Amino acid sequence: MTRVEWTFTAETSRLLRTLALVAFGAIGGLFALAAAAAVFIVAVSLLAGEFAILAALLAFGLLGARRLATHAALAQVESGFFSARELVGPSVAWAVVFAAAVVLDAPVWVVFASMFLAVLVCLPVAAALRSEGSVDTEDGRFEVNNREASLAAVDRVNRYDLGPVAVLRVRYHDGAGGASDPRIVSVPRGDADRIRAALESSDAEPPESDRNPTIARTLYAFAVGSFALAAAFLYFAANESGDAVGIGVYVAAFACVFGGLFAWLGYVEG
Repeated sequence: MTRVEWTFTAETSRLLRTLALVAFGAIGGLFALAAAAAVFIVAVSLLAGEFAILAALLAFGLLGARRLATHAALAQVESGFFSARELVGPSVAWAVVFAAAVVLDAPVWVVFASMFLAVLVCLPVAAALRSEGSVDTEDGRFEVNNREASLAAVDRVNRYDLGPVAVLRVRYHDGAGGASDPRIVSVPRGDADRIRAALESSDAEPPESDRNPTIARTLYAFAVGSFALAAAFLYFAANESGDAVGIGVYVAAFACVFGGLFAWLGYVEG
C-alpha cells in the first residue's frame, strides 16, 4: 500500500448533498416568496388598470430573469454542482411552509428563524465535513483539502463514526504539527480503516518543533479578551430592554465565536 485516495463531497455523499440542498433551499425559498409577492402585486395592479407602469416593470423583470438564467447556466457548466431542477423542490417546500404559517396565523418569525438556522447550521456543517485527499506512505506525506503534512509528525488517529461518515481526528507529536496541518478529516465510513492505517503507518522520527510559545500566549490573550467582551455585552443586554437586548446578545454571540477560534488556535500552537 503506497497511496490511498478518497473523496467525500456533495457529489459523492448523500448526507452532504442533503445538507447543502436544505440550506440552498431555504435561500431559494426566500426568492420564491419574493416572486409570489411580485406576482400578487402585478395582479392587483392589473385589476387597478395601471398598465403602463406594469409594462415597464415586466420588461425590466424579463431582462433581469434572462440575465439571471444566463449566469445560472454558466455557473452550472463551470461548477457542476446543483441543477435548477434540484433546487426547485427544497425552495418550494420552504415557501409552502412559510405560506402555511401565514394561513394558520402561526408566528412568521419562527419560519424565518428556521430558514436562518438552516443556512447558518447546514452550510458550515457540510463545509466542515467535506473532504478530499490522499495519503502517500512511500513519500511519507498526506494531503487533505489542499493542505499537506508529514506522516512522520502523526502520533495517532482517533476515529468517530457518525452515520455514513467517519471522522478521523489526527493527533501530532508534541511540537510537530502546525496550525495549518489537517486535524479533523471526514471520510466515507467504508474507507476509514485503510485511511487510518495509512495515516499511522510511518515509523520515522517526528520533525523538530518549530512552534513559538509567544504566538500561543498571544492567541490565548485574544481569546480571553473576546470572552470578556462577550460577558460585557451580555451584562449590557441583561440590564437593557427592547432592541438593545438583541444587539447585546448578537454581539456577545459573535465575540464567543471569535473567542473559541482564538482559544483553539492557541491550543494548536501551544
